[in-house]
Amino acid sequence: MESFPDFPEWAARYYESYSAPYVPITKEAQDRAEQGLPRVLKHLPRKGSSVLDLCCGGGTYLFAIEKAGYRMTGLDIQKRMIDGARKFAKTTGSKAKLVVGDARAPKFPDESFDSVVFLGAPFGHFSIGEFEQIARQALRMLKRNGTMISEVNDHVALFLSGMYQRILYEPAGEDDALSLHTRYDGQAGTFNRLFLDLDKNKKFKGSFHIWTPWIMDYVMKSVGFARKASEPATFGHFTQFVVYKKPKAAQS
Repeated sequence: MESFPDFPEWAARYYESYSAPYVPITKEAQDRAEQGLPRVLKHLPRKGSSVLDLCCGGGTYLFAIEKAGYRMTGLDIQKRMIDGARKFAKTTGSKAKLVVGDARAPKFPDESFDSVVFLGAPFGHFSIGEFEQIARQALRMLKRNGTMISEVNDHVALFLSGMYQRILYEPAGEDDALSLHTRYDGQAGTFNRLFLDLDKNKKFKGSFHIWTPWIMDYVMKSVGFARKASEPATFGHFTQFVVYKKPKAAQS
């Protein structure tokens, strides 16, 4: 079994405590998919086409897109998440292919997907350089004129709005949890939070990369994508859905 030693331990613990929005059996995940799905589907090509869901988690969007008529492949670095998605697929009759792997170095062939989606606002886990790797891989794996849809965090808008909370109650499924702001690192471009899982009596620190749509736009265009559309999400997060196309004559 492959291992990914640079996947932060805190991130695995984060998803253990805050899995509700990322697994399709929970109301939080179903609400998120229900509100975001129309914005995704209107930019995907014909039904029956192939879609790769990078950093798919437990399949919140993946299974909803499959149900709408698309052939899905999901990739996530966390075996625990993929195992849960496989179990859900087995119980629901899903035909999705679910793979444990690193979005920065996926092993799918060139030009093997009609679309790539990068949803659930996973940007906070990646530096600009790491996302550039992901974008180049997406360009390589997409067929000519293929579509990439990303859900990007707008942390700058969050901070400027005054709505960033230094102390935040974060319900985690059936558990209660708090997170506290601890540090801003201007050199690394990150903000750090301390997470307290009150029910499990656990605590851990997490570090999130700061993103905004214009940074993602710069990276996507620098690797060869063309921007086609964007619109805000509607479920209480400072995020945007942004759509890009691989040019017909692009070199992967």
